[in-house]
Amino acid sequence: MVRLETVCAAGIRPGLRRMRQLLQRLGHPERGLNFIHIAGTNGKGSTAAAVDSILRAAGFTPGLYTSPHLVDFRERFRVGGRPVDPTALERELRPLLRRIRRMPAADRPTFFEAATALALGIFRVARVDFVVWETGLGGRLDATNVVKPELCLLTSLGRDHEEILGSGFGKIGREKAGILKRGVPVFSAPWPPAAHRVLARRAKSLRCPWKIIRPLAPGRFPLKGKHQRQNAALAVAAARYLSFPESLIRRGLEQTRWPARFMELRKKPRLVLDSAHNVEGVTAALRTWRASHGSGPSRVIFGCLKDKAVGPMLQKIRRECGQLWGVILPGARGSDPLAWPRSPDRFFGSVAEAMDEEESNPRDTLVLGSLVLAGEVLRQRGTKVA
Repeated sequence: MVRLETVCAAGIRPGLRRMRQLLQRLGHPERGLNFIHIAGTNGKGSTAAAVDSILRAAGFTPGLYTSPHLVDFRERFRVGGRPVDPTALERELRPLLRRIRRMPAADRPTFFEAATALALGIFRVARVDFVVWETGLGGRLDATNVVKPELCLLTSLGRDHEEILGSGFGKIGREKAGILKRGVPVFSAPWPPAAHRVLARRAKSLRCPWKIIRPLAPGRFPLKGKHQRQNAALAVAAARYLSFPESLIRRGLEQTRWPARFMELRKKPRLVLDSAHNVEGVTAALRTWRASHGSGPSRVIFGCLKDKAVGPMLQKIRRECGQLWGVILPGARGSDPLAWPRSPDRFFGSVAEAMDEEESNPRDTLVLGSLVLAGEVLRQRGTKVA
C-alpha cells in the first residue's frame, strides 16, 4: 500500500476524467465484468458483505471491493470471500505502478482511484462472476462510477462529508443517486424526503425501475442491530432480483461476516468494537447495545478524525455511557480529544495505551468512532479479519 501511495496524487480530488484516462491506459479492465454498485452513507460495507455471501452461497465466485481496510490492504479486494492472494496482488500492482510513474504529476490518479483500477485488474484476471462494487465517497463523481452495473443499491443516508458533497439531504442524495444508469434497476433504503424527491426524479429521467426496501423482520442475520436488518433487506432484494432460491438467500445471510460491526471481542465484562464514525452510526451502535444489554455501556472509548462532526456524536455518547475515554488516532488526521467540545473523563495518547488500560481495568466497554480506531484495536489484539 505504501508503494502505491507514494506514486499517487495527494488528496481526494473527486472527478472521473483521470479515472477514465487511467482505465484507457490499462486496457479497460472494467469491461466484461458484472457489477452490483452500492452507494450511501451508512451500511455500504455490511450490505456489500451480505450480497457477497449470498452470491457465494448460490455457487458463484464474486469479487468484493470495499474501502478502507482495517488491518491489511488486501482486505479491499476479496475474491470468493477471501482477501486477494499476495502473489495476485503483486502481479497486478507492478504494471499499475509503472503506468502511474510515467504519467505527468498533474495527471496522476489519487490513491483511491489507483486502488479502484487495481481492483478491476484483479477481478478481470480472476474471472469473477459478479463484482460487488462499493463507492468510496459520494457516487456521482466517485472513482467507482465508471461502470454500467446490472443493479444499483442505495443504503441509508447521513450528513457525512457535507463539505464535499454539499449541505443538506437533497444535495447528498443527488451525489449518491449519481450512480444510477439508464434502465438499470435500483433498490433503495428509505431516504429523507428531500433526498427521496431527488432519487425519484433521477430514476424517472433515466427510466430506472426502482423500489424502496424496508428492513427485514428480526431473524437470523448475524450482524446485530435494527440498522443491519435494513442492510440485509437490500441484499435480499438484490438476490431476489437475480432469481435466487429463498433457501440460498437465507443461507447466505446466515453466513455473512463483516468485522468491526458491533463485534464482540470479550464476553465478560463485555468488550464490543464498532466502526461507527458519524452521528447516525453512533446512534445505531448505542441503540444496539441498549437493545442487547438493557442499559448503556459502562465505558465508551472514542476516537475520530478531524473532519468529523464530533460534537453531536459526543452528545449522544454522554447520554448513554458511564465514562468517556478519548484517544488520539495515529496520523495527522486524528482529532485531538483535548479540543473536543465535551471533555473526556480520561485521555490517551494512543489506541494501544487506551486498550492496555481497558484490559487492566475491564468493564462493559464499547469502542467506536472510526474505522482507523477499529483497525488499530484489531491489529493490537492480533484479530484476523479475513
